Amino acid sequence: MRLLTIVRALLVRLLFATHGFIAIWRLYMVKGQIWCWYLSGALAGLLIETIVTLCKKKGKEWKWFCPSVFFYLGSVVPAIWFLELHAMEERIAEKENFNTTIIGRNNTAEDLTMTIAELGLEINIPLSLDADLWLRTIEQFLLLMLIVGRWMLPKGALSHDQLSQLLLVYVGTAADIVEFYEAFNEEEVKHNRLLCYIILGIWSASLIQFTLVLTATRARRDQSGVPTQYNKEEEGGCCNPEIYGIMISIALQDLPFLVVRMLLIFRYGVVSYTNMFFTSKNSLVIVLLIYRLVVVQMEAVKSDKTTSPATRQSRVHDMPIYDGKASLISPDRAPNVYASNPRRPPQFRQQENSKV
Repeated sequence: MRLLTIVRALLVRLLFATHGFIAIWRLYMVKGQIWCWYLSGALAGLLIETIVTLCKKKGKEWKWFCPSVFFYLGSVVPAIWFLELHAMEERIAEKENFNTTIIGRNNTAEDLTMTIAELGLEINIPLSLDADLWLRTIEQFLLLMLIVGRWMLPKGALSHDQLSQLLLVYVGTAADIVEFYEAFNEEEVKHNRLLCYIILGIWSASLIQFTLVLTATRARRDQSGVPTQYNKEEEGGCCNPEIYGIMISIALQDLPFLVVRMLLIFRYGVVSYTNMFFTSKNSLVIVLLIYRLVVVQMEAVKSDKTTSPATRQSRVHDMPIYDGKASLISPDRAPNVYASNPRRPPQFRQQENSKV
């Protein structure tokens, strides 16, 4: 079983490293500058994290934070940033010069080819895609790798129930991020540097959610799917982790997405069907999350009141006492067996007297 855990951990990190390497490779093909390979420093961090995880955790994942996903994002996200900014500058130059034959973007199919002249080595991936499709493929595979990678990674301290909940949350989050990225298709966004920077920044911040594992609680769901009552003392914390998950989802995803879409509508006049629909959707999701936040907090307060120290002491005091016979007597009628000598029960004194 431990061997299978180690194999799964190595396989997922190999997939992360492969996709990160391809993204950096594609950036090098577009920019043609050696500094592009500096982004592979995140892959070196992923290698160090792999060694530490295998030696210290025996291949099992960390409970609250996923460092492998963090280093993976550190290699792919900067590459996507530079690719998107390069594509943006080409679109702006094309619009300003009105000459698509000379300054137009290269939409011919390209292969991933790298030649190392010093070694006489040529590496070629026989996959022909145009520039835009290469960029969209890398972006889509990023979210796909995050979901599949989390599924394949050893669950660590997570139960199967918690892992299934986490994967469903990942799928919904990835779908929202893909929908938000469609804002680049709007004409008002394609040639606006400020909007491109804002969208890329919020998109990058929303990906931080995938490094956090906030569903790792001891709460369980019954067969009907309703969560059991939260036990504050069992968690040993001051707040339900579900509250932190809701707040992070609002702060990193739904609220920034809503602000950007409302900015597009009221400031730049982007009144398209998709933008209006997703604006309404983000508004509804925020309202539902706030409602859920209030419900969870009220349940926690109610649980604290029902399990207060005074309540538990009164319950213990009211418990019946067994007098050694076939009947139960109430606490107020129970005899005080330690009245004569609090240090020694009466039956022990009777045994000593009989021996004498």
